[in-house]
Amino acid sequence: MKRRVLLRAAAVAASAAGISRMLPGRTARAVTAVQPGPSPYGELLAPDANGLRLPAGFTSRVVARSGQAVAGTAYVWHAAPGSGGVVPDGTGWIYVSHSENGGASAIRFSSNGTITGAHRVDTGSTAPTVGTTMPAGGWLVGERVTGGYAYETDPRGVKAAVRRPEQGRFKRGGLTYDGAGALFMTEDEPDGGVYRMFNGTLYAWTAAPGSSQVVHKPVPDPSAATTPVRHQLPDQIRFDRPGGLAAQNSVSYYVPTQGDSRIYRVDSFGPLLRVHYDAAQTGGGPLTSPREVAFPLGKSAAEELFVTEGPGGNAEVCAVTSSNVIAPFLRLEGGTALAGLDFAPDGKRMYFATASGIVYEVSGAFHG
Repeated sequence: MKRRVLLRAAAVAASAAGISRMLPGRTARAVTAVQPGPSPYGELLAPDANGLRLPAGFTSRVVARSGQAVAGTAYVWHAAPGSGGVVPDGTGWIYVSHSENGGASAIRFSSNGTITGAHRVDTGSTAPTVGTTMPAGGWLVGERVTGGYAYETDPRGVKAAVRRPEQGRFKRGGLTYDGAGALFMTEDEPDGGVYRMFNGTLYAWTAAPGSSQVVHKPVPDPSAATTPVRHQLPDQIRFDRPGGLAAQNSVSYYVPTQGDSRIYRVDSFGPLLRVHYDAAQTGGGPLTSPREVAFPLGKSAAEELFVTEGPGGNAEVCAVTSSNVIAPFLRLEGGTALAGLDFAPDGKRMYFATASGIVYEVSGAFHG
């Protein structure tokens, strides 16, 4: 579960031109005019010893490298780390990382950030997977393959995974729980949907032709026995490769998409679909391939949304403020796509990974 804060309920009306390529027959009534501007954290400094360009007052360390033992342990880190997240663990926390090749590993931290252990997590699958923290402290996994299942797993590496077929069969791009106990999942397809699991029923985001109002409709057959779930409801809202979504206390939901370089937003009090960010409206940047989104813990004055660059981007994590300004928060010189973005429970440490096999921790005074 990505770290979240209560969003200020501000909707800025603007043009929705071009959204029809994502939603045939449907339009968004409002677009939040996120534009490039100065970072609230200041300019990026020269690369540090780990190759990261950070603002003043922030430091980095490498907590894992593929093919090497995690510091202070005998556990060898997996190859190609991708999706990941943080699970609270008593006074400390666990960072879970999924491999793009299948499987997952975890690093345990004490309350002061010291690494105390590392272990493998049973995902219940050999396929590539994504995951999120469950409200009770478990870890939910979704297979990132067509017709994939979801599994309830143990981030502490003790219990075996349990398949959850009621959550539907489809290729997952991201998962998150909101503050009301509902599970939201995206579908990593060129015409993928967004799904809500609540009280044992799987719903899809739908909208009537010409409308941007989101309606949750039950998926007729979550098992997809004869028809893929995204083809069962003709009025389902479809996105171009939606990724790791995030929720803010069941108030607002953010869905990044790689295919059209956008971040979509739905506020539950509408609920209306809006384009929160569109690279085409900013001259192509700074964020060109949004992949995952996360929030620091707690309510802040700035209420930043942090976003990783996916394949084809600039190896950056960008911050999007509540005043609709986007700016790079960090950049990895000569880096690759970034993933696995999340924050420690105290909101003072950010984690992310590179496809090349390195997991980073960035510490400092995040506004959360």
